[in-house]
Amino acid sequence: MGSAIDHYQHALILNPRHRSAHEHLGEAYLVLGEPAKAEQMLARLDNLCLIPCEEYEDLKRAIAAYRRLATR
Repeated sequence: MGSAIDHYQHALILNPRHRSAHEHLGEAYLVLGEPAKAEQMLARLDNLCLIPCEEYEDLKRAIAAYRRLATR
């Protein structure tokens, strides 16, 4: 998974407003068990999406699902 994270981070260096890279990087952090970093990506998407956007909603749902599983 490390290489995927590297790719998403590189995409964000090239285009810091790349919404899909923020979403997928957040999801990758969830797979690695790092929900705080996923929340950071969600906050960045919140700033990028002036109106509701699919990437924000998808990551928000993924974080909620992660939290539900983590509390079991």
